[in-house]
Amino acid sequence: MNKTIEVKSYNSLYYNLIILATIIAIFSLVPIIFEIIQQKITSNIPYVSLICIIVTLLIFMYISIVKKYYLHLFLYTFGFLCASIIIFLKRQYDHKNVYINKTKIHHS
Repeated sequence: MNKTIEVKSYNSLYYNLIILATIIAIFSLVPIIFEIIQQKITSNIPYVSLICIIVTLLIFMYISIVKKYYLHLFLYTFGFLCASIIIFLKRQYDHKNVYINKTKIHHS
């Protein structure tokens, strides 16, 4: 019997589209970081969303390590770093904004 072994190619259109979508999704966090630094307002970013992003990236990082997908691991690690920075900035700016919001301004 002659069995043909099907070789999965990583150069398929779908693979390239997935990588492109991953790169866009990960790097879309960078402008958010710059916007947070400029505006110093993070009240419109929920913690739940950031935690979901981090959990998702940790799962992807685990799979990348197990399967030895080093390009993916780099992308997911970069995304994890960006999401962590956003959480750090959110904690920092939300604390300052709560203090400002609690201060009452009286006009005479």
